[in-house]
Amino acid sequence: MKVEEFEGKNVDQAIEEACRHFNVSPEDLEIEIITHGSTGLFRIGAKKARIRASVKPEVLLRDRKEEAERVLRSFLEAAGLEIEFQGEIKDGKIQFELKGPDREYLLIRGGAPLNALQYLINKVVARRQGVGAKIVFDIEGFRAAREQKLRNMAKKAAQEAKKTRKPVELPPMPSSERRLVHLTLRNFSDIETRSKGQGENRRVVVYPRRRRHHRR
Repeated sequence: MKVEEFEGKNVDQAIEEACRHFNVSPEDLEIEIITHGSTGLFRIGAKKARIRASVKPEVLLRDRKEEAERVLRSFLEAAGLEIEFQGEIKDGKIQFELKGPDREYLLIRGGAPLNALQYLINKVVARRQGVGAKIVFDIEGFRAAREQKLRNMAKKAAQEAKKTRKPVELPPMPSSERRLVHLTLRNFSDIETRSKGQGENRRVVVYPRRRRHHRR
């Protein structure tokens, strides 16, 4: 949340300057009055009013959601996909639920198209509005089910690595999913995880930790 200072002949004028700068209404601002200013005696020694102002977090989220809706709508129309969406702001994130006859196209290959769409919309909105709240797309609980599947996959790989004493490679996955695997296994004292590969082929490898031999 960017805070900036503004001046005016009085507080109201300083607030007007802040509104023009941020392109919002006064009620959308958080305002701290530094000084009310003074006209001075016969206008001698007059001092300007100064304030600190920033856009309220809920306004930034609202504007970001609206921009994401515009970008997503344009993309779906250009792609010819029959998909409807409903967005909401929850836990500091902007979440969209996608529905419609063509939603299944986004779930193939483990949801790779859905992840790509999410990445693209986040990039476009960030370029237009700067870095901000993450925009998340979901389809009928796919995200939660996918996360559980990845946790189970990670634990199974850990068991196999411990049993065979050999590294186990997981399928390629985006950075957010690799991070989930790393977090799932970080407290397993007898295994370790590393990422390998480049681009779309980057994946997690689960390694058994080397056993330490104690000298007698």
